[in-house]
Amino acid sequence: MRNRALLSYVGPKTPNLAYKLEEFTSLVEAAGFDIVDVVTQFGRADTRFYLGSGKAKEVAERDFDIFIAYHSLTPLQVFNLEKLFKRSVIDRILVILTIFEKRAGSIESKLQIELARLRYELPKVKEYLRRAKMGEQLGFMGAGEYIVDAYYRHMVRRISTIKRKLEEVRRSRAMYILKRREAGVPEVVITGYTSAGKTTLFNKMVGENKLVDGKPFATLETYSRALDLWGRRIVLTDTIGFIDDLPPVLIESFHSTLQEIIDADIILLVLDGSEPEEEVLRKLETSVETLGEVGVSRDKVILVINKVDKIGVQKIRHLRNVVSKYFEWFVPISALTGFGIETLKTVLFLKVNGRMSTYSTKELSPRINILV
Repeated sequence: MRNRALLSYVGPKTPNLAYKLEEFTSLVEAAGFDIVDVVTQFGRADTRFYLGSGKAKEVAERDFDIFIAYHSLTPLQVFNLEKLFKRSVIDRILVILTIFEKRAGSIESKLQIELARLRYELPKVKEYLRRAKMGEQLGFMGAGEYIVDAYYRHMVRRISTIKRKLEEVRRSRAMYILKRREAGVPEVVITGYTSAGKTTLFNKMVGENKLVDGKPFATLETYSRALDLWGRRIVLTDTIGFIDDLPPVLIESFHSTLQEIIDADIILLVLDGSEPEEEVLRKLETSVETLGEVGVSRDKVILVINKVDKIGVQKIRHLRNVVSKYFEWFVPISALTGFGIETLKTVLFLKVNGRMSTYSTKELSPRINILV
């Protein structure tokens, strides 16, 4: 079956646009589409067609099977584009959800993904229902008003059911967290931008062999193991990664997974230090903003710069200036080679035992070899 996708971005020409588009294409490929081309148009998105009407007509003449927009499309834009193109039209949110559906393993993650998809589709079904009542025959909902209305009511009921089930999961997790804290066992959560090497770091620290494939969102559910730090037992947890322009519907629907980050005693925020400086800064800003949105205090975050085996010492030192807006220091590591892992464990040992505050940033450098 043909699955050729034409991608489109409409918006400002920002300095990091090339990286955003590269990330966009990686997502689309991970979702299983073959990319025909990427069409860009700078300026404000057209309220009717996303693309300008003239550009949309040009695109309609091209050979592709599905049109994928970078930004979230309104129901009106989807209807108009599908009518013009006579082909399927989706946006980046649905691409991410498609990846999630392929990679989901646990019952919790499957419920969260279904909830995200239902919330994503609900406004569009509302629009189908409105138009059906006006007598319009619309695409897959062309069977009429009754079927559209029945499907809408089913979606609302299903959303309520999933939210109830996820609430039960949250209560179970809250009980687990309470028991862990009563036992005096801190939890350290690994998070950060997608494809930064979080799972590789997790594997290296606890001796596991979790899947690492280098594609976006390889980890969708939390995964925990015990770690001994010179007689101090902690729980180390691997979690889902962040991404730029993460839709609010995904943040809301993955609240129970993000709750693991919120409730953690320490957060290891992992970034890929081998990328260009502007990319490191963009992904750091996205990660910090996402953590802020769910109410995480920066005081319990330790910045970890990964993949330093690919760069020189001078760049490692220069990265201090790049990240200085958010963090005074960081721990440089290579999760692949093991460089810096013992240093990171030392930092964790000091942090979980409340000793980090006794050292200034300058004192930390010679004591535990943090390059700042």
